[in-house]
Amino acid sequence: MKKSNRSILLLVIILITGAICGNLIGESLKTKLQILSYGVKMGLNPTKLDLGVFNFTFGFSMNLNIAGVVGIILALLLYQRM
Repeated sequence: MKKSNRSILLLVIILITGAICGNLIGESLKTKLQILSYGVKMGLNPTKLDLGVFNFTFGFSMNLNIAGVVGIILALLLYQRM
């Protein structure tokens, strides 16, 4: 794997980890700081393709709140310092 591909993969992993940690913190603190849990749910509803022999289901959804965005920003800053 080339160095640039490895750094892109590392960036994606760090950003996803930041979003997950931020969302977890936002959901756990939503009783004390409600603003952290405000967010949107976006994505593709699952679509099923039945070919008789094979069944494929395509779908993607993401729930991102304010704490998740803060987590992504902190993860990006961490990546830049590396």
